[in-house]
Amino acid sequence: MKTDIPLQDVQVTDPEVLRAQKNTINYLLSLDPQRFLYGFEQVAGLTPTAAKPYGGWERFDGHNFRGHFFGHYLSALAQSLDVAKDDVTRSKLLAKLETSITGLHHAQQAYAKIKPQSAGYISAFREVALDEVEGKVIPDKEKENVIVPWYDLHKILAGLIASYQHLQAYNRGMANMALAVADQFGNYVYHRVSQLADPKQLLKVEYGGMNDALYQLFQLTGDERHLVAATHFDELDLFQALAAGQDVLPGKHANTTIPKLIGALRRYEIFSDSKLADQYLDETAQAQLLMYLQAAENFWQIVVADHTYVTGGNSQSEHFHQAGALYHDAFMADGATTCETCNTYNMLKLSRELFKITGAKQYLDYYDRTYTNAILGSQNPETGMMTYFQPMAAGYQKVFNRPFDEFWCCTGTGIESFTKLGDSYYFIEDDVLYISGYFSNQVILPEPNLRLNMVVDRAKGNIDVKVCQLTPQATAQPLDLKFRQPDWCVGKPTLKRNGIQEDVEDASDFITMPQVVAGERLTLHFPMALTFSATKDNSQYIALRYGPYALAGVLDDYQLAADRPNGILVRIATLNPASINTLTSPDTWEQWLPAAKTTYQLAAQTDGYLLQIKLPGIAEHINFVPYYQVFKRRYGLYFQWQQAGSQAAQQRTAKLAQVQKYRQRVVGELTNFDQNNWEFSQRLEAKGSQVGSFKGRRFRQVRANGYFSYIFDVTKAKAPMDLILTFNQADDFKAIEVTLGANSDYAYHVVLDAAKADNVSADGFFTYKISLPADLYEAKANLLLRFVSDQNASARLFGILLLNPASD
Repeated sequence: MKTDIPLQDVQVTDPEVLRAQKNTINYLLSLDPQRFLYGFEQVAGLTPTAAKPYGGWERFDGHNFRGHFFGHYLSALAQSLDVAKDDVTRSKLLAKLETSITGLHHAQQAYAKIKPQSAGYISAFREVALDEVEGKVIPDKEKENVIVPWYDLHKILAGLIASYQHLQAYNRGMANMALAVADQFGNYVYHRVSQLADPKQLLKVEYGGMNDALYQLFQLTGDERHLVAATHFDELDLFQALAAGQDVLPGKHANTTIPKLIGALRRYEIFSDSKLADQYLDETAQAQLLMYLQAAENFWQIVVADHTYVTGGNSQSEHFHQAGALYHDAFMADGATTCETCNTYNMLKLSRELFKITGAKQYLDYYDRTYTNAILGSQNPETGMMTYFQPMAAGYQKVFNRPFDEFWCCTGTGIESFTKLGDSYYFIEDDVLYISGYFSNQVILPEPNLRLNMVVDRAKGNIDVKVCQLTPQATAQPLDLKFRQPDWCVGKPTLKRNGIQEDVEDASDFITMPQVVAGERLTLHFPMALTFSATKDNSQYIALRYGPYALAGVLDDYQLAADRPNGILVRIATLNPASINTLTSPDTWEQWLPAAKTTYQLAAQTDGYLLQIKLPGIAEHINFVPYYQVFKRRYGLYFQWQQAGSQAAQQRTAKLAQVQKYRQRVVGELTNFDQNNWEFSQRLEAKGSQVGSFKGRRFRQVRANGYFSYIFDVTKAKAPMDLILTFNQADDFKAIEVTLGANSDYAYHVVLDAAKADNVSADGFFTYKISLPADLYEAKANLLLRFVSDQNASARLFGILLLNPASD
């Protein structure tokens, strides 16, 4: 099995990557850990040290994710200790991390005194939030307003573990304190989950990577309680379905799902040690181990093959949808909400672990593509702030977080990503060093007593590696080097060893250079060329790639500061409908494509861009540049190719006009029933209700005598407005009661009967229309929709749409 090179042994020297790292370290230093500790101290009965807490997702009023960002902050601070360029900066980072860990330790100890039965609990919210997740009935006045409590707690536990791992070289006592807090929290989790009446209830609300973190904690402590606790967060039904090759992803919340598979892989990785497996697992559990690996491998393959864009990002509106429907998701749906950056972060974690276990190069190729484009492209190079979504369609701009009053999930994963930028450039196994990341850097290898200095010309695919002796007084040992041959390499690569040409197999996954010793110099060239990537649901909806770089067409600067609300306190991009979104040629597709691959114009290092490309034979004037470098401009990654005047182009234009007209009619809509960001943004209230997925779509259902409700903004409503509900014929003859207005002014008893619908889809979905009385919404800002059941569970609701009448 391959192992990591410690982060502190890899020094990034690429100027752009180094700037991104510095931006993030400066941001970490601008934050006050005491303000994050406010809630932890308050819950523990202590007087908060800070005058006030932070707001945004860390707020106390309104639905929130309180505590989540502080966990990311711990991890990022810990990683920063290994990459900080100078002792002064490192000492400042260390002081903030010490304040954070000491504060958590004091809060945990204080809580144990006032609630000894819950010793070990450490959180910015009360335990009642966990009670509600477990299905216990909580009076409204006692409830917490935290949406996904276990998700938030996972970040804290992961941050404590990262702190322990990285603090070893800087403050061993503080490292041990971090582990002690994590250890006691792990014990608390064990006692809590061991008493669950229905363990599966725990898995119905997003819980982040709790299984992964608890498995890591078990590795550190050897405490079997932590192992048992981890297994409670393993979703075996999901793992078994994926291991069997079933695509069960449509309808699933993407960033809820990916960490589950990271945890599954962690279990397999730990118990690949047969002695450990014999000690802790029975025969049945050992026989089941391979299933965890197969689940992770199959999941990765499904995501990359059917849900991934040219940048390596995935998802739309935080969810996986139908396989291969990227054109629909990026262009026909809300293109501002493609590619949640958190998903990118987690897919990279999964990919690097899969490579370490399997050695398969495909994981490194994906890592390279996604790191280069989706990660580096997620940061504003001037401010260091980060994206939530990354639009793939043309006409959008990047929207970055504000530093002190938002604290999105993607900001949290972002500060982690940009403080571990060199963690996957190298891997080692015995006397073999695998080289994967082609960015200028220096790596030290204490055991063979070597240092590698790599200088990369990223615009030309040239790599220069000098091998030096690390410590002159000690003997240096030879080392085999394996250079990843990138999937973007077009043609045969070249390699020179000390100026002498070496034979290279152009079909090999890795270029092997055996017995490299100090004093040698290796130079490689990976040829690059323009390639095109099309979506499966539209073969002429294309993106460009040159070498490792996804290329964005640079468009206009129309209203770059504009954004719009989405979810809980999230801001997303706006679309300029006048932006170019087509590539129009007088030739046929069959004529244009091969010509474009050979006659494009390439210019390097212009206007601050690494390179620029112009396409031949198109009417639009667009410069294509590396996506990761684009900001302060609207852009497009995917464009619709069309032949000028063709029938297909005319039909597409007409269809798009229809879609735009329809979008203008939409007053409010909800299809992502996720017990998360999307529903709570519509002010979800629920009792005796549950969410799930069926035939690739999400639903919410009322159990006996339960209800759920939403509040929609109806300021755009025009009479006569319709309420359109989506159901499935599998629920025929079930009922649901719909009431509207603050005082339930109007009530509708809906009994499903698909036979009476004229729009039943192939998979059984159909709509039910209610024409709403004008006094419900005219001159009003909001409309309350409430759904109720009788003594039986209601029909499942798959969609809510408020639709204005069609204009003439």
